[in-house]
Amino acid sequence: MKLIMAVINDSDVADVSAAMMAGGFYITKIGSSGGFLRRKLTTVMSAVHEDRKDAALAILRETTHKRKYGINAPIVDKSAPTLSIGGEIVVGGATVFVLDIGEYHKF
Repeated sequence: MKLIMAVINDSDVADVSAAMMAGGFYITKIGSSGGFLRRKLTTVMSAVHEDRKDAALAILRETTHKRKYGINAPIVDKSAPTLSIGGEIVVGGATVFVLDIGEYHKF
């Protein structure tokens, strides 16, 4: 058995949940936050048999998306008026951990 833990953008939760359940995977969702932009994230966990691991990872790969966000970083310089530098950063997709499960119980 494997435990798949995927940290995903909150915008992808509905698609991931529907696709995982349609694929026959039970999931648990935990709200989380973090990352560079402190965006709302969700950690999705699923215990899967070894032979179904690749199918679960394929669903995550297909249903999570990278996004571009605008950032505005202030320039700190005491001799100049307050200025800022704008830009874009790409975030999203999924950060996925696959762990071995020593024991698995469902009560």
